[in-house]
Amino acid sequence: MVDASSLQYSLWLEKFMQRRFMRQPDQRPLYAYQCNRDEYFELLNLLKRQGANASYDENRAACAAFVLFCAEWYRRDYQQNFGWSWDQIWQRLGYELLPNARATVVSKGLEGYWKRPLHRYDSGTRNFLGSLFSEGGLPFQVLRQGDNRFQTLFERTLAQYDEARLLGYDTFKHVEQQLERINLPAVFSEAVSVQLIAEMTDQLVALVREYRLTDTNDPVGHLDTNNPRWREQFPLPLDDTTGNRLLNHLLNRATSETKKRKRDDSALWQHLWRPSQPEHLWFKVNLPKQISFRLETQPSTTRFELAIVEGEQSIKAIGPGYAALDDLVARIQLRNPKVIGPRQSSHLPLGLVAMAGGIVIASSQLTGSDVALGEVPLGFEREGDDWQLCGQASLDTASEELLLALPAGSVIEDLEVVEGQPEIIPMPEMLGLVAVRICGKAELKLNADESYRIRTGHGSSGDPGLALAGESVGWATQPALSFIGLPKPSWKNSDPRAQYDTRLLIGGHEPGSVGAEDMLGVRYVTVRNRQGDSLLRRKAGILPTGFRLQLRPGDTAGQGSVLVFSSRRVLLDIQTDTVTTRQIRHDDHTELRLTANSLPPVELRLTVTPSLLADPIEITLPFPGTGCLGFDKKGDKLQSVLSFDDLLGSRLLLFAKPQAATWFVLELTLSGSLARHVYCRWSYQVINKPVEISLYNLREQIIDLMSLSGDIDQTVELRISSPGVGDKIYRIRQHSAELVLDRNRGLLATSGLNKINDAFPEPALMLLHDPHQRARLLVSRTSQGTDVGTYELPATLDRDGPWLVVPSTSDSLSFRPIFLPGNWQAPATTRPSSSLQSAVLNFDPTASASSSPFIPVLNAMAENPLHSGWQFLRALYDQYGYLPLATFEVWKALVHHPQALAMSLFKFEMDPKFLGRIETEFPILWELFPIAHIQQALRAFSVFLAENGVRPEAIDEISNRYLEQLGATLPSYGGNVQAYLGGDLSSSHMNVPYEAFKAVLHSWHQELIRVHSEDQWPEFYGSELKQWQRSQQEAVIDFDTTMSFRNAVVYMPMFAAAVASGDAELGDIFSEDRKSVFFLRQVRDFDSNWFTSVYQYCLLKRLARY
Repeated sequence: MVDASSLQYSLWLEKFMQRRFMRQPDQRPLYAYQCNRDEYFELLNLLKRQGANASYDENRAACAAFVLFCAEWYRRDYQQNFGWSWDQIWQRLGYELLPNARATVVSKGLEGYWKRPLHRYDSGTRNFLGSLFSEGGLPFQVLRQGDNRFQTLFERTLAQYDEARLLGYDTFKHVEQQLERINLPAVFSEAVSVQLIAEMTDQLVALVREYRLTDTNDPVGHLDTNNPRWREQFPLPLDDTTGNRLLNHLLNRATSETKKRKRDDSALWQHLWRPSQPEHLWFKVNLPKQISFRLETQPSTTRFELAIVEGEQSIKAIGPGYAALDDLVARIQLRNPKVIGPRQSSHLPLGLVAMAGGIVIASSQLTGSDVALGEVPLGFEREGDDWQLCGQASLDTASEELLLALPAGSVIEDLEVVEGQPEIIPMPEMLGLVAVRICGKAELKLNADESYRIRTGHGSSGDPGLALAGESVGWATQPALSFIGLPKPSWKNSDPRAQYDTRLLIGGHEPGSVGAEDMLGVRYVTVRNRQGDSLLRRKAGILPTGFRLQLRPGDTAGQGSVLVFSSRRVLLDIQTDTVTTRQIRHDDHTELRLTANSLPPVELRLTVTPSLLADPIEITLPFPGTGCLGFDKKGDKLQSVLSFDDLLGSRLLLFAKPQAATWFVLELTLSGSLARHVYCRWSYQVINKPVEISLYNLREQIIDLMSLSGDIDQTVELRISSPGVGDKIYRIRQHSAELVLDRNRGLLATSGLNKINDAFPEPALMLLHDPHQRARLLVSRTSQGTDVGTYELPATLDRDGPWLVVPSTSDSLSFRPIFLPGNWQAPATTRPSSSLQSAVLNFDPTASASSSPFIPVLNAMAENPLHSGWQFLRALYDQYGYLPLATFEVWKALVHHPQALAMSLFKFEMDPKFLGRIETEFPILWELFPIAHIQQALRAFSVFLAENGVRPEAIDEISNRYLEQLGATLPSYGGNVQAYLGGDLSSSHMNVPYEAFKAVLHSWHQELIRVHSEDQWPEFYGSELKQWQRSQQEAVIDFDTTMSFRNAVVYMPMFAAAVASGDAELGDIFSEDRKSVFFLRQVRDFDSNWFTSVYQYCLLKRLARY
């Protein structure tokens, strides 16, 4: 028999859901139901009438009502002086629940009825009050009392949003950093509040992007028209005009910041100084979506790895890109055109390089990107909280506020007032230099070995894009800027007439005015204007014309010679204890004959003195050895067993035989039963200059190989071979160390640490079913103040579970994660799961895949974009995305559920990095993915938007933006396929008859053969693919490939299109999915232009039948 109180609560909740056209909760946060003021007071009165006598233990509806009230009370009535306690809630209700009853009520109401997760403290205990408050949203009464500090927090967070993401910070961490600088009430520093503010920030930015609000002058009005219910997703009460005004202001601010970033992105590169991170000068590079390279060699693949370099040192990876080749010109679509990071050697210019097989095959220098830190004055304009470099040496700026970083010994000699009362304010040191701030319009003369003129409030930019140009040495040098012969000034942005009003000085002399002795060696090169102001000053090395170096290997690995050719006699020296040097004069050159005393060093430093009146120039060269030499990041001999962490900075040097070009083959294979059949292979020809292979830039291929096995402890073998030279073999494992669990003593101990590393791991304890909770760092025991690599497990471990011990950050040494059950026990029987949290708890690794508790949850997630499972995955990705995705069973389950995987593309906003990781870390090839699942996910996502009040025109615009991003990331989904997915069924490909296409295909085929005439073609299953194509009723190719080794590349696009359309299955040809996908990636990447063009035509012709 149902008692009266149960019935009243049930009826109230039923009406509450009916007003929202819902039958039951859909797992959204409680604030998203937007309980209005009348409903809030109805609920309060109902709870007061029933009082503490309501049988909460037996009444789930009462628990649900209590939970909703507490959440809504926090949002509407919480005051700054209430503290973090239940006291005010009990005063409002007129009664109190005891702690045990409180735990039951919150669990039943929040998890049982509303299907929402409980949060936990760092100790692992359940945080009942914090869970309810986070469901309520942000405390509006505190926001109203906070002056404008809350708005300031959002303004700063939005202003640096993109940069924080590029630096690898999730929004939670970004908000935490901003909160440290703003004195907000303590309640906003609670983890639940930080999470809500982070989610609000993400939502505001998403609205600006999805609705293209930067294209309108009235963002709020445009959004009100296209999505009238947009405010409902925010954790603020909307029946209060103040809440609406605040949201309108924040949306306008998010739009203006995005517009501003678009303007800033028009510059190819910028330099920033940040008071919050004062030890570094930061660079920001904004590349176009498509870039062109002239290749140094013909690559064997069209998939390149791109990176930003400083001189020759890689400092920031950009990621992969697919190229269209035209002879030796490559046009590459960039997935991530924006890059930001700290400078390490700012005196070196930045550059963009493309790599394949671990070697640089193309490079482009960003002229003028070197910064003469400490040599000339540097001017910075304010840019929000940061300062942007606006000029070096003499400079003009339109800004009336300028931060100057001055070289040592700088003296301000003259200050001319242009307008008002300008000020020169001493500032704390920046970047190790004396700094002053100039406020107002002024012109000042500054002396620091040279004379410089600085003007503020000047109408035009003072940066003419001035740099030095000349013949490069071809090797790393000190000074970094060194030339063969005299350099010349190069102008990029200046009025051409200004160039004739300047003169070049080398060591204080004009070229030709003094002898060579006064021009060669290390000199300051200066460009001055007619008034004598220095526009540019750089320390540069100047070598005689005709200077060149040649490396010649000796008869053994420890012998070799450096041949120095020069039009003038120069003094040469190599100073090292590990190499004996002998100089031999020849008719046209000097030979430095070298003998290594033991292992040849990774590099030599050759000092060249062309003038006794100047310092020598230092040139860094590899030892001219033979065969292959491997070195780690410290320059020591590369160990035969490596970990993933050891790849960074490790490299192989390949040397030619004396007087002969030499070929090397590098092969990566997976250890185990697949080793003989699965591999990556590259060939390198070495002629004069040694070839350097970066092992770090082979990491994607290594991950690719490891993805073929479900075991995260796989080993990859690297073999380098050459005719007449013995093979070298290195084994690469996933982890740097191993943590061993001592259950009896409650300890974790480090073992198997590679000696390359000079630190211990930093393990942290994460709660597997609650990725929102931050991992708890485990502290190492010490001996005499030194870490010993042994870690104590907390006593609270048994209060919850299951746990996973993981590396704390992406920078800490990797180890195999350790599962700790805590108080968790494997379920005796299969339990139904409604959330990913419960699925994790119900997962039994010994059960069959068909009974996985993830399946019903993923079924629901595939149809419901608002399902709480998407918040779970987002938190897992943001907080623990630095770990291999296969660490977590939930990612494995997602990859095996194609409908949910398709929806994840939209929920992760077609993020290029996410798409790339799914394909790299799992046996997934997106071109084989059933396109029907993407169409279904798009329909479900569109229905979701429509049900939430978004206009059809706006839905189309949002959908097209996602599809555009998908096509930019995966070329096969671009162009006509993108149009088809967007609903355009009149694609040009669909209307081209087979016979007409065959003629075009024949010319494409001839071009494919011409471009790759010297390459080794992947041949996997070529004959089977050819046989399959001939069995088709409408065969696209009616010509013979003439050479069987071309079959796989030529026929693969047709088969992939048949699989994606549902007309074929991978098993029709290939027997083993994991291995097959690996092979087919290599075939696809061999020539993406051929593959994409043929794949799109065949796919769309097949889809046109349905």
